[in-house]
Amino acid sequence: MRRRIPALAALGGVTTLLLAACMSGGAAGTAPDGPPVRGGNLTVAVPTDPQSLDMVANPGQVTAQIGNMMYEKLFEVDKTFTARPMLADTYTTSPDRLTYTVKLRRDITFQDGAPLTANDVVASLERWRKSHRTGQLVSPDIDTVTAPDAGTVAIHLKRPRYPLIDELASPGTEIYEAKNLTGLPATGFGQDKAVGTGPYKLKSWEIGQQLVLARYDGYKTRSEEDWGGQAGAKHAYLDTVTYKVVADQDALVNGLQTGQWDHAMPTNDQYETLKANPALVVHNLPGGNQNVIIPNFAKGSRFADPRAREALNLLVDKPAINAATGGSKDLTLETGAFASPDNKAFYSTAGEDVYRAHDPERAKKLLGEAGVAAGATVHIVTTNSYPEFGKWAVLIQDELSKIGITTKIDTYDFATMLGTLTKDPAGWDLTTLFFDSALTSPAQMPALTLGTLNGSSSPELDGLITEFNASVSPEQAKSVADKLQAFTWKQLSVITLSQSRLYAAYTPKLKGYGDFYRVFWNTWLAS
Repeated sequence: MRRRIPALAALGGVTTLLLAACMSGGAAGTAPDGPPVRGGNLTVAVPTDPQSLDMVANPGQVTAQIGNMMYEKLFEVDKTFTARPMLADTYTTSPDRLTYTVKLRRDITFQDGAPLTANDVVASLERWRKSHRTGQLVSPDIDTVTAPDAGTVAIHLKRPRYPLIDELASPGTEIYEAKNLTGLPATGFGQDKAVGTGPYKLKSWEIGQQLVLARYDGYKTRSEEDWGGQAGAKHAYLDTVTYKVVADQDALVNGLQTGQWDHAMPTNDQYETLKANPALVVHNLPGGNQNVIIPNFAKGSRFADPRAREALNLLVDKPAINAATGGSKDLTLETGAFASPDNKAFYSTAGEDVYRAHDPERAKKLLGEAGVAAGATVHIVTTNSYPEFGKWAVLIQDELSKIGITTKIDTYDFATMLGTLTKDPAGWDLTTLFFDSALTSPAQMPALTLGTLNGSSSPELDGLITEFNASVSPEQAKSVADKLQAFTWKQLSVITLSQSRLYAAYTPKLKGYGDFYRVFWNTWLAS
């Protein structure tokens, strides 16, 4: 499993770009699972402690997936990644597309019993605009967010913005109590303010060991049973969900096989072993990750010259790298798309010819023209926190060595790696990462907004994003999405290796589980 990149608050907007939205939820119990059973505890293995339950200050993978049990947004994505009303009851758009009027659902309460009001929504969205990278990118198009009355939110735009509702369903737009958002440090709020409107609330948290959520009995569900994903009806059948921190993959797999935990999302190299175990259920999840090499555009980098980036793309043997590190063919899609095929609004085949090009001799020639001749040294910065990243770096090193180019690889923990990339913009040449491929607007997509990390911003790219935001129909937006992906392959702000699918492994006793990661409303344990 390609684990989502944790974004650390201390690294600000760049790290937020490197995270993607972690989808959650699932359909209510299907017929083969029988009638739901109320009660019991589900034990879930997670690779790290969430560190924070503030999804603006620390929108990491585990934070997001636990937080999705606790918090809700005005809109959420369904099983097809389409935005649906959640805390919003209804909304209208003015004829000029500049004013969105959102009516809130009535009688919604936070987990401390306080009623949800429009003031809570305004405070939460203003914080998103100021402190979350997607919000910062959306904010220039927003004039004001106001509360005409306790049950109404009005969003006034400076110019029409086609993906606004999708962006209001993105990570960081969770609604918190306004009183808990005043005077917060950059590290966000603490446990005592981790209060939302979702079906589960925080019960206990032993940092680095485990976190326990308990059913919120005051939760008021929506009625739509068939939306799936993060949207629609949410039934809290389980009494509690215990998230156990299990960093070691061997321990994680052993615990699955011996019944210590009921659900986990192991790494790709464990997939075939677990799939062959008849005592477990193993299946793929929607969406996935875009696996990328990121060249540095900054002056002084070996890849500031576009010929060097073209050469790198021609040099890298993507099928060989994928075969060496991608695990099962069930999990690896050899495509240059930056969106998963499940993400139909953004999936594109534009640039596939560039993705599939492989010509080491021409690569060597182009590198020489760009001043990266035999004897030169390329500096790769990577991390040991995600083993795939380091493996890709070594395989790139092998490719470069074949044409006489030396590679220096510096390996750090993830936070230090990101700090190194941002603190010394010209001090590195390449890095390796992966991004969520199920995101639904350009402002959410790191492949399109990496300029603050690798200096790849350009007026042409900005113009295409502006064109997308000005779209008036899905067909027009999809046309621009194709242009955006084609431009990415022309500019080579990232070089995509593949798309990776995700998977979950869990006990057959877990029923009603959909396929949206580590969120477990609508699930129960068979007696």
